[in-house]
Amino acid sequence: MRFGWASLAFIASLAIAGSSASAKQPRKVATTNDVDLSSIEIDGGRARAPRRPSGEKIGLTLDPDLQRAAHRALVRSKAPSGAVVVSDVRTGRVLAWVAIGNEGDLVRRAKYPGASLFKVITSAALLENEVKPGTVVCYHGGESRLHEEDLQPGCHGGDQRIRFDKALGKSINAVFGKLALAHLDEPKLSSMALAFGIGAAPPLDLPAQATSTKIPADKLGLARAAAGFGDSRMSPLAALDVMQTIANKGERIRLSVTGSPDRVKRVSLGRVVEEDTAERLVRMLEVTTRAGTSAKAFAPIEGKPDVSVAGKTGTLAYENPKRLVSWFAGFAPSRDPEIAVAVLLANDNKWWKKANEVAREVLDAHFEKRLKK
Repeated sequence: MRFGWASLAFIASLAIAGSSASAKQPRKVATTNDVDLSSIEIDGGRARAPRRPSGEKIGLTLDPDLQRAAHRALVRSKAPSGAVVVSDVRTGRVLAWVAIGNEGDLVRRAKYPGASLFKVITSAALLENEVKPGTVVCYHGGESRLHEEDLQPGCHGGDQRIRFDKALGKSINAVFGKLALAHLDEPKLSSMALAFGIGAAPPLDLPAQATSTKIPADKLGLARAAAGFGDSRMSPLAALDVMQTIANKGERIRLSVTGSPDRVKRVSLGRVVEEDTAERLVRMLEVTTRAGTSAKAFAPIEGKPDVSVAGKTGTLAYENPKRLVSWFAGFAPSRDPEIAVAVLLANDNKWWKKANEVAREVLDAHFEKRLKK
């Protein structure tokens, strides 16, 4: 299968020279740096894929065992479309890259909104603007959409209360809307999004579609964007980049999928957030898998690796095509990270698994292999 969307299309050129029609030169087609990662082959313990448009097979950084495990997990999800991408957080080496369905290479295609994944960006902006993790917020409503009445400042009769550092793992929309209105504005939130690469292409050694986001200046629009209801597009590759940055204590690392697996060099792209901000984000993201939206998916299972995971979920209903989209992006072990993972499932209204369950299978496969060594 071949994929061809605008940001990944190869460029063809004609070179015509000579003094007469009989002196025309042969047509020349320019080569590109892109690789068809829908045609990955594993042979002799090494992953390879054809370069576009020549078809020349080149080596990839993928781990063959983890690539197979990610493919199995994605197929077993029974999702019409989906993607899994995994990296070594220390070097940026891509360990697994899988996309299924007829929507193209969703690993690097920024088609769907990131939904509540954007709360990670909002949390980073709040922490960098000196909002304390222990700040208590009163809230009500906002389960599926934020309205002005959900954003009234202060506490009111019937409100629930939660600390900011617990709200991320439980993905409480009204908390992020209210905190954004109290402490952020459009420039601050947009600046943090851009620092994490939202609005640009992920830092990969192949072409990848740029993500996008639009933060409104009006209060309701700002609050909605901060909670993940904004006008944005995210790719699993970009979600992986965000989590890899947090796992690296706020330092952004270039991703590599081509070349020799044992020769990937760590390339720093600079600091995104302060180290203490990243460490606080880790603790907040641990709530997701311990007591939040992924507690069930990451509950201890006898015979499976007992590894702490930091991560974030996202869920949204998408209309064209009609999909129930679920996200999970995270890393493990949470306090001494080795790998990061991002999963997107574009399910029908009837679904078998969500992205956090697929991520759990992929992480288990990695750590089971590691423990056997």
